[in-house]
Amino acid sequence: MEDDWPDPVAVDESGQATPAPAGSWVPRAEDTAALLFVLVGLGLVVIRYVGAADGLPNAEFGALAFGAPYSVLGWLALLGGRSGRPALKLFASTPLVLMCMISFVLVPLALLAGFLVVRSFVGLAAGRQQHLGWPEMCLPLVVTAAPVLAFGYLLFHQDPTEWQSDAQTLHATSDIVTVAESALSLGAVALAVAVSVVWIVMEPASRHRSRGA
Repeated sequence: MEDDWPDPVAVDESGQATPAPAGSWVPRAEDTAALLFVLVGLGLVVIRYVGAADGLPNAEFGALAFGAPYSVLGWLALLGGRSGRPALKLFASTPLVLMCMISFVLVPLALLAGFLVVRSFVGLAAGRQQHLGWPEMCLPLVVTAAPVLAFGYLLFHQDPTEWQSDAQTLHATSDIVTVAESALSLGAVALAVAVSVVWIVMEPASRHRSRGA
């Protein structure tokens, strides 16, 4: 399994994994930071749903649509680091810096995203980008741009609405996530996950099969 999931600093020019240097903590710190954003996204889903006004329409999918882009960008940053693709990690972590600026609670996490951005540039400068074909220039942009654009649409597009939770109580909000907006966000996230799995996660298995043929 180690060859299927190479260490980010332990990939040679042929794409083979080599043992990581003893005491190498930086790659583990990168992995931890990326995984943290996966958890942050899940946490935002819970917080947004629990904090929703009583009877808010589409609260469940709206919360999921809001948090999922954070999780998928963390997942893509992790894949980029672990598969010798600092360009993918750069495309995934850069928007996270901006997405952490939407709330003072998330601002400290911008430092972690910034750490991933810096490490991405270091990896590119050190020649750790092991995959240089034309798909490697296009796919990172596609899989990261889809959830980022969908998230931006949710954030800046406002839908004033009113609803009643009972006969006497009227609620109103100027920022509801509609079913269509939820579908757009979750569809973009699903696209990013599906492409990344086929493109990166299943790649080692295909390589092993071709060698065994």
